[in-house]
Amino acid sequence: MRGRPKKLDAEKLLDVAIDAYWKANPADVSMNTVCQLASVSKPSVYREFGNEDGLTRAALDRYADNVLGDVFGILEQGDRLGEILAKLVEFACDDPRMATGCMFYKMRNGKHRFGPVTQERIETLDHAAEGAYREVLQRCRDAGDDLGGVSIETGAHYLGAQIGLAIMQRAGGADRATVRDSLELALSVFDAGN
Repeated sequence: MRGRPKKLDAEKLLDVAIDAYWKANPADVSMNTVCQLASVSKPSVYREFGNEDGLTRAALDRYADNVLGDVFGILEQGDRLGEILAKLVEFACDDPRMATGCMFYKMRNGKHRFGPVTQERIETLDHAAEGAYREVLQRCRDAGDDLGGVSIETGAHYLGAQIGLAIMQRAGGADRATVRDSLELALSVFDAGN
């Protein structure tokens, strides 16, 4: 006697889930909606991911690898703050993927509405991002950048908040040039010569 064939394509389902979460408020996207969009049954999703928390965690992991990894890559390049900030501005203001916002920021803002596994991953990514901002600011200070007198700790928090705000403004339909001007003005506090 043979078992039922596996019909769920987990990679395709994650692509569909990420797309749905990214375009909307992820906490408002139900498992039923994802199943309908992917044309899969709820039991098959449960078999693959355990529950809705497992699905949102897997989607966040994939997003972190494919999108947040790009931000971490920018932060690892070079030791001059002006160049790094210019690349972050370009990412926030020009990357077409950010036109509907950042799935991670959306999930972080509604963190309490997700299951414990997803919440833990959100916190881990949030700490990693702030740590990466601290490291880049320290590295740039060590290389001779003044940082406008801003402390590493405050600067790391501020930098993450400003990038997030710019991406949310884009998602809200703000003009990219206006978002860019506002972000560049906000980041000018670092006095990095950009």
